[in-house]
Amino acid sequence: MASKTPVGFVGLGNMGSPMAKNLLKNGYPVIATDVFPESCKELQDIGAQVVDSPADVAEKADRILTMLPSSPNVIEVYTGPNGILKKVKKGTLLIDSSTIDPAVSREMAVAAEKMGAVFMDAPVSG
Repeated sequence: MASKTPVGFVGLGNMGSPMAKNLLKNGYPVIATDVFPESCKELQDIGAQVVDSPADVAEKADRILTMLPSSPNVIEVYTGPNGILKKVKKGTLLIDSSTIDPAVSREMAVAAEKMGAVFMDAPVSG
């Protein structure tokens, strides 16, 4: 059986951590990072590869999920100095499940498209 494609994950809080755990449980290699290193420890203990920055996630995965608390966090994670778009590969699928301002999602989609990536807005609510 062919191995499953690694999935990048940025944002391991109340929603992101269980989502990343489900990926691991179902056999997907996970490459993860969070601004709080302690959030990464539990995932690392069950098999996730932890990296230092969103850019490092983008360097190692061509399917990346983000689950972040606010619009400014999304902007930083995607376009900041160590952001995903600094090292994103052409053809990468970026899925943002943050519940943020729709204008920010559109802005990130345009920025991703300029880099040859696809940005999908898939917010979680409730």
